[in-house]
Amino acid sequence: MDQSATFARHFARLVSLLMHEVSNVDEQKVTLRALVALSKNGPVTLSVRELDLLANGKPVPGALTGVQDVAAQMSAQSIRAMRIDVDSVPADLLGLARIIATQSPPGDGGAHVSQKFEALGAETIELVLTQGDIAPVPVVAASAAASAPAPATPTSITPSDAPTVLAPKEGKTAAEAMAARLGQDAPTLLTHLAGADVSKWVPAELIAVLDAAKTPDAATKALDDLVSIAEHSVRVGKSMAVGDVLHGVITRESKASAPDVKRAYVLAIRRMSKPAILRAVAALIPKKPERRQHFFEVLVRTGEDGADALIEQVTQAQTTEDRKSLFDVLTELDSAVPALIRMLGDSRWFVARNAADLLGEMTARAAESALIALLRHTDDRVRRSATNALLKLGTPDALKGIYEAVSDNSPEVRMQAAVALSTKKDARTSTTLIRAIEDETDGDVQLAMIAALGRVATADAVLKLVKMAEPEGRLFRKKAINIRVAAVQALGEAKTPAALSALRELAGDKDRDVRDTATRALAHTSR
Repeated sequence: MDQSATFARHFARLVSLLMHEVSNVDEQKVTLRALVALSKNGPVTLSVRELDLLANGKPVPGALTGVQDVAAQMSAQSIRAMRIDVDSVPADLLGLARIIATQSPPGDGGAHVSQKFEALGAETIELVLTQGDIAPVPVVAASAAASAPAPATPTSITPSDAPTVLAPKEGKTAAEAMAARLGQDAPTLLTHLAGADVSKWVPAELIAVLDAAKTPDAATKALDDLVSIAEHSVRVGKSMAVGDVLHGVITRESKASAPDVKRAYVLAIRRMSKPAILRAVAALIPKKPERRQHFFEVLVRTGEDGADALIEQVTQAQTTEDRKSLFDVLTELDSAVPALIRMLGDSRWFVARNAADLLGEMTARAAESALIALLRHTDDRVRRSATNALLKLGTPDALKGIYEAVSDNSPEVRMQAAVALSTKKDARTSTTLIRAIEDETDGDVQLAMIAALGRVATADAVLKLVKMAEPEGRLFRKKAINIRVAAVQALGEAKTPAALSALRELAGDKDRDVRDTATRALAHTSR
């Protein structure tokens, strides 16, 4: 079977990535590996005719990603044709794609390309220019290319020769053969698949083609088409089509046994594991709860990429119900915690903060050391979230980190640490808070620590509150009324015998605010 069109589509995609997504190295590697695998099927000649890209003499649909880029670049660079040998090496393929992706000086007759190609020193690729020096390009019929190795001494094209590529022999195409196996609806199916307009492709029909594929080449072609429809569906906002394609491919991957087919599935899933595609799938969870298991399977299979997409949806959920449905799925993903821990190191403060909040909600003890390290983050908003997350973990080391946060440089972090510690009713907590109150200079933080002592309610905590509620301080200086009132309120929260005894005395205090607060606290306690 002639797989030159599939090769051309992958090559065009690689060129497009090098031109428009230079930093997307992972996707470039995946596409290059696919090209290397496809080159094992036979030599391919890519040529240009009136700005149309041809693969072994057959047009490649211009609607596919990168095809028009390759055709335009070849024309601008005065390249008539390129021949890629069977089993072409990765370095040659990548070098050629980089040459095509590079802008050449206008009107140089191919001099720039010739210089670059000579420097590449490719041994498995040849090309011919419309002007200037010519590298020989063997002319191989597409029908022979799929079955015969390259001749030892190939026929070459001279400057006066037309860059002719023989058309493939007549007979059934791969699509026709697959359609015939699908039954009486084959003509309708071919109408959808033969055209270049991806928008007319139907996921269910493409999956049917995949199911009918009897050879690795046919499966690779069907998977390639499914990737294209998934990418197109994301662009036009057809999220359900994206979910159908991904779930259809993933459920069939486990049934593939042939190594070549297995590899084709892996490559297709990698190509579809893009943030935009996976976000579209994750966003379907609250919208289509009846399909929750399908989307869960997709996110599980795509690992941390799927977890990243789901995490983003959780943090951006518009309603409490949507967030809950997304969060429930997140807690079931094994890859969610590693993905969140990685996000703690993100340079954007809000990403690290959101990750810390979610790790706390998930009680992810595996994140303990990373969250403790986050207490040294430069942004106090991140440190506050880390403090709260550590409290929810409740491990000894996590609590130790919170005790240290009571002395943080940020008042907001100190306040958050005090609130967090108020749930621990032990001597260490009361001792830590009592010492911190003595050194605290921020009034709001001091009030938060007083309230925390009331919730801790140990004997030491109550004794400290009684002293703070007394009317006179050191050297008989009158205490601030707000501190006294806060201490009285904390005694009402404590409700221990010592606290109640102190409240009865304070109910007769000379200060009206203190007196009224103590009276209300006693009344509340009696109720």
